[in-house]
Amino acid sequence: VGGCCGTTPEHLAKLVARVKGEPTAQRPPLEREPQTQPAASSGMRAVDLRQSPPPTLIGERVNSQGSRKIKRLLLDSNYDEIVQVAQQQVDSGAHILDVCVALTERPDEAAQMQEVVKRLSMAVETPLMIDSTEADVIEAALSLYPGRGLINSVNLENGRLRVDAVLPIARKHGAAVVALTIDEIGMAKTAERKLEVARQIHDIAVNEYDLAPEDLIFDTLTFTLATGDPEMADSAVETIEGIKLIKAELPAVLTSLGVSNVSFGLGPAARAVLNSVFLYHCVDAGLDMAIVNPAHITPYAEIPDDQRKLANALIFNEHPNALAEYIQYFEEHSVAVGDDEQADPTEGMTAEEALHWQIVHRKKEGVEALIDTCLTRQDAVGVLNNVLLPAMKEVGDKFGAGELILPFVLQSAEVMKKSVAYLENFLERKEGTSKGVIVLATVYGDVHDIGKNLVRTILSNNGYTVHDLGKQTPANTIIDAAIEHNADAIGLSALLVSTSKQMPLIVNELARRGLEFPVLIGGAAINRAFGRRILFLEDSGQPYGSGVFYCKDAFEGLDVMEQLTVPTKREELLDRIVAESYEEAGKSRPPVRDRRQPGQHSTVSPAPHIPTP
Repeated sequence: VGGCCGTTPEHLAKLVARVKGEPTAQRPPLEREPQTQPAASSGMRAVDLRQSPPPTLIGERVNSQGSRKIKRLLLDSNYDEIVQVAQQQVDSGAHILDVCVALTERPDEAAQMQEVVKRLSMAVETPLMIDSTEADVIEAALSLYPGRGLINSVNLENGRLRVDAVLPIARKHGAAVVALTIDEIGMAKTAERKLEVARQIHDIAVNEYDLAPEDLIFDTLTFTLATGDPEMADSAVETIEGIKLIKAELPAVLTSLGVSNVSFGLGPAARAVLNSVFLYHCVDAGLDMAIVNPAHITPYAEIPDDQRKLANALIFNEHPNALAEYIQYFEEHSVAVGDDEQADPTEGMTAEEALHWQIVHRKKEGVEALIDTCLTRQDAVGVLNNVLLPAMKEVGDKFGAGELILPFVLQSAEVMKKSVAYLENFLERKEGTSKGVIVLATVYGDVHDIGKNLVRTILSNNGYTVHDLGKQTPANTIIDAAIEHNADAIGLSALLVSTSKQMPLIVNELARRGLEFPVLIGGAAINRAFGRRILFLEDSGQPYGSGVFYCKDAFEGLDVMEQLTVPTKREELLDRIVAESYEEAGKSRPPVRDRRQPGQHSTVSPAPHIPTP
């Protein structure tokens, strides 16, 4: 029994007296099995280092060694524009930002690193990776960083000199550490050597400095395939195999890679294809994190077969002419890079097919004209249901299968958002008395709201009052809003597996408070089985009385709301969901208890445990 700041001795004395003599056998301590998830954080947000699907993307542009623009801005002490560059990377999907300010022209690396870190900490939510060869610079940055940062990097190039200088700093500040597979012999080039060096660093960090294995991120090194050096022809294969070996032998650690090094020396189009194919194979091998510019990556499935075949031949050194054939192809073929103009791939498609294609392939231009054409053949609801939703479902399926990385999903979401905003002009809004009230939110930690916004549009246009709390919404804010608005239901959205964990937290908190709001859940990260599972409360193992309803899309959300707002249909729906959940869990369902009438939401917290006199 204890108190916090502001608790007086008198209060504590009464508290102790109240519980004194209570038989401890009545309240045995809960057995806990905490599960840790390696993460980094800023002062505002935590980010899992293992993203699902992988990889975790590390933005590389706030780096004086790799960006002429950043170098110029640092020389001019133009920190406002540096923040803008950082924010652009976050908007493009970077989970973490690598920050390097080393300049031969300036002697004040530590002071400048502190200034940049301070500015970024206040402006962007993304965690930072402190990138420096100097231990004092790393110490200076982490001493004022308000979250859990990462250090880039350590190695054994000069024996233990660097690890002994940096690992104590990592231990002191709780930072994760990138470790390069380099020792006094040199850069590890075979998979076995990469594992050997990784194991040495792992043993020093874990056994001598008490770092957890999940605090270590091993970079297995990427070498260019563009030199034609026979000794380096298998280097990409060795890197891929090195990732597999390290993940197998040191399963708790993470892996990282500077992907674009593999194509250094090639032309822009050739680099883009090779980087994309190499990243695909590395992730398939178990790569957790990648330093990469998403703008220079193409989803593996979207790369033409002939280009993919040539890239694979080069990466896996399938024959002696692989490099020559790869270079020759890009010399003889005009291959678009990024936003370069190319032949219209939607030529010959119907408007519906073209609109679907543009959402999947992240092209905003001209969606309004395509929607206008679609509306000559079907109404707005038909366009939404038959074109837009299937397109976003395909994006979600590709994301779940690992064919798309997060930045591409966000770009497709922007096309979808633009399409829905235009289509709203043609959706009929049902006027009159509200059919019901729902509080809608994207859960805390998740910044993605395209799905939630679509649900809002459908429900509001069908006569429901929607209180949209936006994205990154804390659990208490959601629950308080539901009470304030006397909601008929709460709707929760999440794109990521990591943020979907907020959903059972909210369900359990509702039950703990004795509240009875039905909870609708949806998003790319979850499925019907997830909804069935979180229906059962953590403390009691019993189903949440008002139900948890998975909705695969906005229209299923509308259908659920239509049933929840009619008492008889609500009871039938809830009974069916509970029965199906028990069946899926392999449990026997106990007799059904009486429930309150719909709309009766208790705001009274459950009584605390009363000690036996």
